Amino acid sequence: MARTPKSHRVTIVNTKQTFDCAANQTVLEAAIAAGIDYPYACATGNCGTCTSRLDFGKVTLLPRGDASLSPQQIKAGQTLACRARPRSDLTVAWLSRA
Repeated sequence: MARTPKSHRVTIVNTKQTFDCAANQTVLEAAIAAGIDYPYACATGNCGTCTSRLDFGKVTLLPRGDASLSPQQIKAGQTLACRARPRSDLTVAWLSRA
């Protein structure tokens, strides 16, 4: 019997939208599946277009390009939606669009 991956709630501050994100999904994948127009370009962690501020919660970051997110940005609470898998419920704000 296959287990269903744990799911977490993600809230986007910019749009006040909330959606579910499985623990084995990235925030970007889940947002797109929920019909949300989340800003992104490459979806592989190389461009930084989906850089987001993590206001609440914890994520695991998948491998990404070194130039897309600096250690200082991570320390300041930023993440890449295309490389972030939730470890808890999240509140995020995208930074590339007003």
